[in-house]
Amino acid sequence: MLEAQDHRDAEALCTLLKDTSATIRSAAALALASVQDSLSAPCLLEALGDPTAEVRMNAVFALGFIANDGIADRMAERSDQERDSTVHRAYMSAMFVNLQRRGGLKDATAILQQLGRSHGHERIRTADALRRLSPAALLKDSTLVLQTVASEKDTAVKAMLLRALMHLPGKARDSLLLDAGERTRPLHLRVSAISALGFKPGARVRDSLLAWVDDPVPAVRTAAIDALRNCGVPVADNAAWSDLVNKRWPDPMTRYRIQGLMAETREGRAKAIIALRTDTTRGPYAEAERVKALSMMDDGYRDAALEELLYSDVHPAIRQVAFGALADRNQWLMMMPRAISYDMQMEQAAPFWQRVFGSGDPGLICAAAERLAGGQARELRVLFPAKVEQQARTALHPLRELEAVQLLDDLAAARDGKARPTHRGPAFNHPIDPVRLRALKQGQRYRITTGKGGVVIATDVDECPGSSLAFDSLVTAGYYNGKAFHRMVPNFVVQGGCPRGDGYGGMPWTLRTEIGRKPFTTGSVGLASAGRDTESCQFFIAHSATPHLDGRYTRFGEVVSGMDVVWQLQVGDVMEKVERID
Repeated sequence: MLEAQDHRDAEALCTLLKDTSATIRSAAALALASVQDSLSAPCLLEALGDPTAEVRMNAVFALGFIANDGIADRMAERSDQERDSTVHRAYMSAMFVNLQRRGGLKDATAILQQLGRSHGHERIRTADALRRLSPAALLKDSTLVLQTVASEKDTAVKAMLLRALMHLPGKARDSLLLDAGERTRPLHLRVSAISALGFKPGARVRDSLLAWVDDPVPAVRTAAIDALRNCGVPVADNAAWSDLVNKRWPDPMTRYRIQGLMAETREGRAKAIIALRTDTTRGPYAEAERVKALSMMDDGYRDAALEELLYSDVHPAIRQVAFGALADRNQWLMMMPRAISYDMQMEQAAPFWQRVFGSGDPGLICAAAERLAGGQARELRVLFPAKVEQQARTALHPLRELEAVQLLDDLAAARDGKARPTHRGPAFNHPIDPVRLRALKQGQRYRITTGKGGVVIATDVDECPGSSLAFDSLVTAGYYNGKAFHRMVPNFVVQGGCPRGDGYGGMPWTLRTEIGRKPFTTGSVGLASAGRDTESCQFFIAHSATPHLDGRYTRFGEVVSGMDVVWQLQVGDVMEKVERID
């Protein structure tokens, strides 16, 4: 069965769905949740009549990820006949997921009614659906939304609901968010509230955000700074800026971000430039943040100095910042009304983009392709001609740099006036060693040692065998030792394990996406990917529930101790050692 799942052999798994063993039938149904092939729908629908409840439940779970109107109708018919309450709840969950994937959730009132009928993780999933509604839909039922948020007792659900309030104006909304952001509240509540306060803020909101910049938790500080940037720079004479030159913020990442924000006011600009240029705290990620802050000022970093960084051998994170600053300036010039023709503007911009694509750096190629995504064919024919495309492709490994390959495919299609290609997972290329797999126990534990403390995770070998074994192999080989966490998104994830250190690196092999029954909740450990069946070495730890990842990403483990340390981790923190423990 494992072999069939790894080779995405839906036909073989459907045959196993008729095995005499209920254990094998149940495992085959769950395996089809990873395959997510519409060709398996008939056998899964047939399995809804299986005499074993677990088989029926796994079949329902797998069908939920096949977004098809006909399947949803059949599931609705069968759910009325289901007498097992656990399986019936599985039907309700799967049909909700199916409806969400087909874009059928557009009404706030209907979603709130579903929230009242749901239980456990399904309530978090429903709250997530609410916060993803359009601003117009939320404004239409704003009173009901505010009442629901105010009365919600489950903090995980409330944290998700708070994110919907970013679209609503008014004092009642501000009061709810400010209360949830207080330091006595759980972290996932606080960060959700602070992030929402960055939109449509009042004067007292800015004062609170400034106070939260001093919070001891990096995720809270980052959320507060991001919210300040979203809502506009506070008044220049605020006391928060007065201690800047005295290095009020001992964390350099926070200090550089706040200095960059301060420089957006005329009064604070000179002080910020002096502080940024004289600060000696370094490290590649802190230096990247310092360069970013300086590059936002016209006289902070000249183009020539940024180009020197861009094509140097400095850390990839610094090169990414240099690229971002130069790309911003280049695109700003492209959009400016000027006394030259549009075609001439494109010709002037072309050398920058073409040199980046020809740099041979997979991370820069990715970043450039992402920037130009959505560009018009006319532009792309000048900025990204076929000759430059071929030059970029010669530098890329088909699996290690798969994300860059796919981005180039998309960009070339847009340039040539073709439909965006459908990206399929790579061919099977990383077989599971059955001997080594049998040696791994369910819940195998690993300790991640950082300068801020230790985090212990346990892997789900039963539901994600290939991912668990690959992680174990990398750990025992010492691969993760010395690797940094290159990404931290407050109340979402902290992510690390990239061989480049900028998020664009991978292995010369890929893993199959493995979907198990356990959802992404606080402390879930998952694998990063560039699409289905493209996972390798990068992993992330969730700060809070992330139901939009369910069924899309591999959740292969969970934090069993050290979640307080996870909240303290930020970009640049290093995994000093990752080891298997008994």
